Parts: sequence; structure tokens; C-alpha cells
Amino acid sequence: MQVMMKKDSECLSVFTEYTLKSISFPFRPQKDTINGGYSEIIGVTPHISELTFSRIKPAWIPPKCQVAKGFPVILGHGIYDSADTWILTGPETGLGYILSNNCYDVWAINYRGNIYSRKHLRLDPEKDSAYWMFSFDENGYYDLPAVIDYVLDVTKQKRVYYIGHSQGTTNFLVMGSLRPDYNEKVQLSILLAPVAWMKNIQSPIPKLLSRQSKQIRTALESMGLHELFAKHQFTHLVPEQLCQIAPNEICGTALALATGYTLGTITSYNLAIVVGHAFVGSSVKTLAHFGQLVYSGQFRRFDEGKAKNKRKYGSPRPPKYNVSLVTSPIVLFSARSDWLSSMKDVNILSSKLPNLVDNYVVPEPTWSHNNHVWGVNATELVFKKILQYFEKFNT
Repeated sequence: MQVMMKKDSECLSVFTEYTLKSISFPFRPQKDTINGGYSEIIGVTPHISELTFSRIKPAWIPPKCQVAKGFPVILGHGIYDSADTWILTGPETGLGYILSNNCYDVWAINYRGNIYSRKHLRLDPEKDSAYWMFSFDENGYYDLPAVIDYVLDVTKQKRVYYIGHSQGTTNFLVMGSLRPDYNEKVQLSILLAPVAWMKNIQSPIPKLLSRQSKQIRTALESMGLHELFAKHQFTHLVPEQLCQIAPNEICGTALALATGYTLGTITSYNLAIVVGHAFVGSSVKTLAHFGQLVYSGQFRRFDEGKAKNKRKYGSPRPPKYNVSLVTSPIVLFSARSDWLSSMKDVNILSSKLPNLVDNYVVPEPTWSHNNHVWGVNATELVFKKILQYFEKFNT
């Protein structure tokens, strides 16, 4: 792995600005340059991608924490999201702040392709389509291991905690399956709304799109669209403006169709804030990969077509991710009203994990996919539970 640090001014994000200006937490933005082979031609020399990730050190002001507690915590966001997601609901209810206030050293990843992690030593994401030839396969194989190694090097710890939401859980399971040596570097992982098997999803939009994911990807890329939901695209700008006008009616409905959502379980204010900061870019290939999971009903690597599969994987069909190799301790958080990460699919995953600590179902019946991070009662129903699990694994 190659690591290249940048000046703080080069990696300021909303996370950075909000933290510094509003909360005055001790903060250090970081950048890491990693190996990431994502050329369409299989087996060529890997390119070098640049990630950013944000850090909130334990709350020294007031001097509550004399030393950092337990192990450093890495936070991994969902699809088309960013590190911002962990603080958007504010200092009283943002998980990033709550962990810091409880003396944990917190690191929030920006996975490649979002607004904060779109640099490359050789490729220009604005001009080179090759930059966008990645999915959660590369996020799990390259990005997350690189961040873990960097955090361990800086903190001089031997293991980390990991909290992932939605695709952030997928990336973790990919890492544990394809690079099982990294299981030894994870003390405990918390997977919120885990996404692996997707054969039982109820969300109408993903179900509809999955049937034509190959054709949709081909059509988008033929128009020169290799990125979706970027900050400058209409797919971000239009929802951002509409949600300022009618957050519950417009964005609440859209959220319900995409992932499941019950009106009022996320405040209208937070809905408007979230939509303004979510949809900050990722690859068309990532969306296509999830479409393949829905259509096939399997948790498997990207289907490149028979010829490319043969070159890349050694077989005409993409291999399944072997989650039995994910031996680090795992806690799953699921919800009864989650249309994207259904209880049936979470139970398929839980039955295959060799070191499952708990398959926790949030007791609130209206809880859904995004409530784990932004929900009205997330502190009581999720975050306090996370702290309890961390306490058990602090030694």
C-alpha cells in the first residue's frame, strides 16, 4: 500500500467544517493514497486511488477523556453517501459525536467516488471513464483494508472497531471474504442494515431496476454517464431543492419507495439536511452490481460476462463471496420495516457467519433502513446498544 498525506486544506469537507466551526472538536482530516486495480482490462498494473477520511479525537474539551477508550472506531457509510452522514443530525444525536463523547477515537471513511474521494494519480474522474470501473468489490478489497492499516499505524493499536451502514456493511463482508487476514485486525464490527443477500427485498424501485441493470448500465455509459448522484448532477440538485420545500411529502415518499420509511421516524428538518448532503456520487457499476445481487438472489462478485469472468475469476460465472471466512466478531442490526435489507435476507447472512455475536432486531416496528443512522430515537434504540457491545469487547 502506498500512503500519501496531504495538507489539511486539501481535504476539508462538510464533516471538517461543521466539526471545526460548530462544535470545536479536536479534529484532523487525513488522506490516504491506496492501490486500487480497477481497469476494465483484467490483471494490469493497479492504479492508485486517493481516499479521504475524517477523524474526531476523543472529547478533550471539557477534559472528559484522559486516554482514548478501547480501540479506534472506523465508520463506513452507505451507497452515494459520505462521512458527513455520521454527524448530520447534530452533536447530541450524531453517532460520530456520541462515540467521541464516550472517549473513542473516531475515523469516518469517504469511499472512492464520492465528492470527497475522487482523486487519482493517473486518471481524471471528469474525463476518464476508467476511473469509474469499480463497485463495492474494490471498496472492500482495496479501500477498507488501506484505511484499517493506516489507522492502526497512526494509533499504534492492533485492532479496530468497525461500524458500517448499508453498503458500508457490504464492503466489510467483501473484505472479510476476499482478504480474510484482515479479520485479525477487527475487534468487533457493527453492521447496521446489512446488505449481502438481496433476494427478498421489498423496495419497488430496486426490484424494478434490477431486472434491467445491465441494459441501464450500458445505456448510461453510452451517454458518457459513469457516475450517478454526483453533487453537480440533477439527480442531486433536484431532490436537494425539493426537499427544502416539502421534506416529508417528497423526500419521505422517495425514501419509502427506495428503502422503506415511516413518516415521522426521521424529523423533517433532518430529512432536508440529509438529502442535501447525501447523493454525493459513486459509480454506475456499483449500482449495477447491487442490481445483479437482487436479480440473482446471490451474494457474489461482479458479473463481467462469460469471457471476462473467465479471465478475472477463472470461471464463466462470478464466484460467490464466502462469508464463512469472515471470522471476526459481528453484530447485525436489522429492522422489521426495512424494505431493502429484509429480515429474511439478514437471517440468511446470519446463518452463514461463523462468529456472530448477536442478530439484533430493533424493537420499534416502524424502524427501517436509514433510521439506524438518522432516526428520531436512534440514540436510545441503536447507539446506546452499540456502546454496550463496545464495552464488552474493550479488552
